Amino acid sequence: MLSLTFIVIFIFCAAIASACILVAHQFITTYNTEFHRNYFYFLATFFSFAFYGIWAPIIMRVILTSIDVDRNTMETVTNFIPVLGVPFLLISWFMLVKMGFSLVAMKSNNRAIRIYLIFLAIVIVVASGIYFFKNNLLVFSTTHVIYTEMAIFVGLELGYMFLFAGIVWHYLKRQKRAHKKIVARFVLLMVLALLFRLGVLPFAFSSPWIIAPLILMYFISNFAPLLYLKLNSHLLFVPLHSENPNQDKKELIYRKYDISNREKEVIEQICMGKTNQQIADELCISLQTVKDHTHRIYTKIGIKSRMKLVQMVNG
Repeated sequence: MLSLTFIVIFIFCAAIASACILVAHQFITTYNTEFHRNYFYFLATFFSFAFYGIWAPIIMRVILTSIDVDRNTMETVTNFIPVLGVPFLLISWFMLVKMGFSLVAMKSNNRAIRIYLIFLAIVIVVASGIYFFKNNLLVFSTTHVIYTEMAIFVGLELGYMFLFAGIVWHYLKRQKRAHKKIVARFVLLMVLALLFRLGVLPFAFSSPWIIAPLILMYFISNFAPLLYLKLNSHLLFVPLHSENPNQDKKELIYRKYDISNREKEVIEQICMGKTNQQIADELCISLQTVKDHTHRIYTKIGIKSRMKLVQMVNG
């Protein structure tokens, strides 16, 4: 029964990772901004490390148990496997720093990699100092390798997430731009997602029945900021090709779904990245009328979001 539970959880984790990466890729095809590209690579590398760091040791432990490998060898192998995912983790942290600059439309140039390397060097120096000058910690770290790895991981995760939040906050408060609250809420959701992931780590060595749902929660953690961004990206970014859309494709869609002239005007405005209120002001109609037109457009075409509409018309 326990084995079946872990198989089901693994399938759900794979589905969540695939769905998140697919949505992130849709951002690129819709907006094609540096931020969305960075976010896509962040999610891809995050889930790659999650599979290496969480699922690979579990699968390897099952395999080694089935062939009667001694306990010491099993512990050595399963403790080493997460190290193979470190390159993905390093890339995800770098993407996080770049996300900070691109989210506030700042050219990162070499600043992102400089900040990234400086923080990494500081952590290495501090960890090395503790390791070599504290005998009791040296003994602990060599006899409890997994705990040492986890402590370093937590420190780096927190450090890079707060670097990301700090970069956004530093530049955002200097800018005069609309929808600052959306940016701030997205950053807050990213921080909360990390704290949620770190909150499940103390239970990593408890009962397998507890570990199984915790793994699923770990994978789900990035879903909230992703969903929030999906619902609000159209307020922050201009869709790709909005200035030079494919007119033939648009006319084909209009004929196929029997789009009225007023609905065409609303679609044109949506594809230019305008909000409902901006559309109402531009077309001299009420906000509720815009919402009604938008609902009818979605119903006719069979979609549920602005992103999908923009992809269909401008893709």
